[in-house]
Amino acid sequence: MSLGGSGGRAGEVAEAAAFFVAVLGYLWLLVIPLPWTGVLLVAGVALSWRRRRLTAQELGLSWRPLASCWRSWAPLWILSAGLVLGLGHGRLFHLRTLTDGGAYFAWSALQQVVYQSMTYLPLRESVGGRRRAAALAGLAFAAVHAPNPILIPATLVWGTVSSLLFERCRSVWGLALLQTMLSSALLWIAPPEWSRSFRIGPYYFQGGAGGPGGGRWMPPVRSEPSSM
Repeated sequence: MSLGGSGGRAGEVAEAAAFFVAVLGYLWLLVIPLPWTGVLLVAGVALSWRRRRLTAQELGLSWRPLASCWRSWAPLWILSAGLVLGLGHGRLFHLRTLTDGGAYFAWSALQQVVYQSMTYLPLRESVGGRRRAAALAGLAFAAVHAPNPILIPATLVWGTVSSLLFERCRSVWGLALLQTMLSSALLWIAPPEWSRSFRIGPYYFQGGAGGPGGGRWMPPVRSEPSSM
């Protein structure tokens, strides 16, 4: 991906900033009264990918790098699997848990490909230094999950770490699987009155700790075992 000098880099940052503002605006102003306007965000992402001529491999959508991710991210695989098995041994093999987990995996892959391509990659090419870009991208990722007091610190860490992992092995599928396991563990241990089913934006203030509502960060599984 060629950015064409300082002017191109400034344009990439401006586009990333505009996308960030658009996401915040949608979450706080439009998601409840006009949820259909989310298609405009999707269209903006698609146009950006086309303009930048990003390939499936650059976006992390190729399945080939996944094999090397097993080796490159080995400590995180072990940690994540250990947390899920330790905390979820009584609920992992319920049908509802498996279907929720599958749905969340798909959502995580979509979230990661948009986050990495629209936030981290433009910053990496512009601010100088992968760690600095990852930290700034992590801040943006956390801001999108406000005001949830559980998700803000969690997504700050995960947004930063996932960007650095993406540098080592460009696979949104691997990141999605890690996110599914880590999010499951977090959901199981987080106080329900704080996590509120991982709702974000204005939805966080609606309903009780475990009540229904939209605007979720797509919790992968239920807090209690589901019946089959």
